[in-house]
Amino acid sequence: RALSDIAACAGKPKFIIISAGIPSHVTSRQIKEIIKGIEESASLCGASVIGGDTSRSDKLFIDVWVMGEAKRPILRKTAKTGDYIFVTGKLGKLTFNKPFSPRLKEARYLARNFEVNAMIDISDGFIIDLYRILRESKKGAFLYKDNIPVTKGFNDTYRGEDYELIFTVDKSEPKIELLKKKFYWAGYIREKSFGYYFEEGGLRRKVKLKGYLHF
Repeated sequence: RALSDIAACAGKPKFIIISAGIPSHVTSRQIKEIIKGIEESASLCGASVIGGDTSRSDKLFIDVWVMGEAKRPILRKTAKTGDYIFVTGKLGKLTFNKPFSPRLKEARYLARNFEVNAMIDISDGFIIDLYRILRESKKGAFLYKDNIPVTKGFNDTYRGEDYELIFTVDKSEPKIELLKKKFYWAGYIREKSFGYYFEEGGLRRKVKLKGYLHF
């Protein structure tokens, strides 16, 4: 999840720090397996685990802190009216017992090759995470419901934990057709006064704003 946050601004993870609370029933072998998993994940993305802290606790907890760098960070607040809205992959592919790969490579590819104006990762649900771009950018949006990519048998655009990227691309981007082939085009950024709508069955409907809220 922390690596996905780095991907969301087209960054490259550099350093990882881990803090852990270890209950007495957790064995040294189990601790080594946890460390091994962390180091493998760090190695896959080119980052280094540089330290952390451990202590005894009643319940197992692991806190992760990641620092990265980006030549041109892509923010949430810079979407422009007329931007195309894209998603890097289908929603609903993940379950809680299946690991995901943060879209680090995809984010850097996009930043290098296209006029990407805004980006966010889908942690709390497609609808509410796109809204966070709209809120920060002071924009509205028009979506084509049938264009929102969902896995077969899954049709919940409010569910989180997908960790794909939503990104907006300038309408003057000359390689927009290439983007449509590589990723999923979902709609357009509109002016704030337009609101937040999707088209379904030839009808325009207001988007119901909901998703996972942390607080």
